[in-house]
Amino acid sequence: MMSKPSALIISTKADTATDEVAARLSQRGIPYHRIDTEDYPFAKAITFEPATTTLQCDGTRLPVPTSIWYRRERTAPTPDGMDEGIATFCRHETRATILGSIMGRQTRWMSHPAAVWQAEFKPYQLHLANKLGLTIPRTLITNDPSTIRNAFASFGSMIVKPTRTGYVHTREGEYAVYTSRVLEHHLDELESARWSPSIYQECITKAYDVRVTVVGNQYFAALIDSQSDPAASVDWRQTDNPNLPHERLILPNDLAGKLGSLMSALHLTFGAIDLIKTPDGRYIFLEVNPSGQWLWLDDMLNLGISDAVTDWLATCN
Repeated sequence: MMSKPSALIISTKADTATDEVAARLSQRGIPYHRIDTEDYPFAKAITFEPATTTLQCDGTRLPVPTSIWYRRERTAPTPDGMDEGIATFCRHETRATILGSIMGRQTRWMSHPAAVWQAEFKPYQLHLANKLGLTIPRTLITNDPSTIRNAFASFGSMIVKPTRTGYVHTREGEYAVYTSRVLEHHLDELESARWSPSIYQECITKAYDVRVTVVGNQYFAALIDSQSDPAASVDWRQTDNPNLPHERLILPNDLAGKLGSLMSALHLTFGAIDLIKTPDGRYIFLEVNPSGQWLWLDDMLNLGISDAVTDWLATCN
């Protein structure tokens, strides 16, 4: 007898993409349970029995899912009066419990936490992409000021970006670190670069940016006219322009094949891939985000990505 589909979703309250897919699952009558990670451990309880693989969240025993969507995580805020070191310990223990309770399940994954963790390391992505035949920018990853100066002289025009995450958490809050141009006057302030390795790349002349959202074996490609807005020209995420032009794009078969090989090598079922299309028509690989956003693409271009994710979660085999 074929199993009835059911889904387990690991996400956060703040993720609107999860809300969209959850609503679609409900509309189709597909049962699911959603674990919002910031609820644990300070607001809700979790219990796991390794011998039976029984998982309970806040007293509710979860059924065995036919698919698991490991979307993203968000840490719980520290309770008033709790020492920050103790709170951090509790959060780490909780993460180990939530992920440890599901990682061994033999089911369909979008995507397995181990694969997501590995794919978040951009130096590894770039190495693998180059090995698989994708074109990448000339790149150095370093915290050595002299190497950075030499790269600037060699590349002619250069950008810098983080090696793993684009967010910094401070006492004042969280802020994003965008891809930025390295200008000549920055070379006088390179001593602080010693504190953290970063990705330094030649600044590629763009015709457009390209976002490719991969869901299983489906590819949803969008051309982003980033060069029409100065605020978006280096990193299109920096613009506040809600009308930045977007168009649907059909990928060349050769490029789609190489991106598929990269996704397979990374063991990812979902990915948001960023590329550059140059004025002479070449495609340059930048990175893949294993937990990237897509709702604005569905809103602007009606690509159907949310439906594709829903379809994937609603499939048993």
